[in-house]
Amino acid sequence: MIRLIKNRIHKFQAYIANIRYGFPAKNLKIIGVTGTDGKTTTVSMIYHILKASGMKVGMISTIEVLVGDKSLDSGLHVTTPDPWVVPKYLKMMKKAGMEYVVLESTSNGLDQNRLSYIEFDAAIITNIREDHLDYHKTWENYARAKFKLIEGLRHEGLAVLNQDDEKSAKWLTQRSDDLKQLVYVKWVSKRNLKNKSMSIKGLEFDLDDIHFRIPILGEHNFENALQAIRVMQRYLPLEKIKDALTSFKTPEGRMQIMQSKPFGVIVDFAHTPGALQRALESVVSIKHKNSRIIAVFGCAGKRDKGRRRMGAVSAKMADITILTSEDPRDELLEEVNDEIILHGVKEGAALIKRFANRKLYQSADLQELQSKVREAFESKHKPFFAFDENSPRSREDAIDLALKLAEKNDIVFITGKGHEKSLAFGAEEREYPWSDQEAVKKKLMKIAEEA
Repeated sequence: MIRLIKNRIHKFQAYIANIRYGFPAKNLKIIGVTGTDGKTTTVSMIYHILKASGMKVGMISTIEVLVGDKSLDSGLHVTTPDPWVVPKYLKMMKKAGMEYVVLESTSNGLDQNRLSYIEFDAAIITNIREDHLDYHKTWENYARAKFKLIEGLRHEGLAVLNQDDEKSAKWLTQRSDDLKQLVYVKWVSKRNLKNKSMSIKGLEFDLDDIHFRIPILGEHNFENALQAIRVMQRYLPLEKIKDALTSFKTPEGRMQIMQSKPFGVIVDFAHTPGALQRALESVVSIKHKNSRIIAVFGCAGKRDKGRRRMGAVSAKMADITILTSEDPRDELLEEVNDEIILHGVKEGAALIKRFANRKLYQSADLQELQSKVREAFESKHKPFFAFDENSPRSREDAIDLALKLAEKNDIVFITGKGHEKSLAFGAEEREYPWSDQEAVKKKLMKIAEEA
């Protein structure tokens, strides 16, 4: 009941905000993207295609807000902004001469009516997997919130849906059929991609007899690229889309390569079991034979505890797992890690060492830890480490250990924070400045100096 009242208040606020800013969506072509995984990359891809093709385009995503060439910080842990913010940004974009806007939309934002009274010209649902059930309670409620984006399409708008995401495809089929007289519905499938390949240089595939090269990593990005391409065909010829994608760069913190030699370091945002599995599948496909994957991640406190199954995923797919903080908030990091470890042990992982604080880590013998890793491998177990200190030091030390354990051709895969610039600890959810990228750079520089 309280949520229902709040959502009605949000809808009223959205109405007042749109009146205040003159219903700015009215003469803009707004392309909305929602989904469990792939939202930010798909939004960035669409924005890049339009900008590289000479179109006047703005973007609102979890990474940043772009008004023309001006970048605005969208916050530390921002999803869809509040009802007052989006109309304000849209008004700024219209004033700056934008014709298109690409808007990342979350299930919470859609459910809470923060995007009410904004008409979309096109919309993508990348996928609907299990997440945010702490808020939505059931998958069906979660899917219904995502579908609000399609219901927000203007007459003869375009909906692009993912046929390969089987559970959501079945659910969406019936609901999209009810809208076919009002909007165009286009289903996409990776089966339409021919001659697929992926290497450290990126993705390649053929679509409709045209060869695409995109300099990004990730098996899941075949899906993201296909959906971006199909929605862009509403506005541009396929050849122009192909040309634009050759210069696309990975968004910050999305399969971002920090180093390739002597061992690889990749920073990503995967923070659910499904996203981690897909990301690790991609890392496995590009790693050298007999090399190892060292995964560094944690799970957020006060969020869907189903995410802690990431421990099982890592035990299956990574060679070494190092658990650490990822916004534990008011939960004790040690208890969060306990649950992740439990899932890992069920899949044959072996807990090698836990560090309650930095002092214990600094007193550890690296050669002894390396020896314990070898012993675990010999006994057919995947070694797990855990850093339990309730401060950013836990993530800094976890990254430090991963880089020190890495050998030639290994890949260190650090995920969960991606583009974010803070870590949240404590009952008050205090935000501490943090950047995986900066931490990696500092540690690599120090290792090089000590070599």
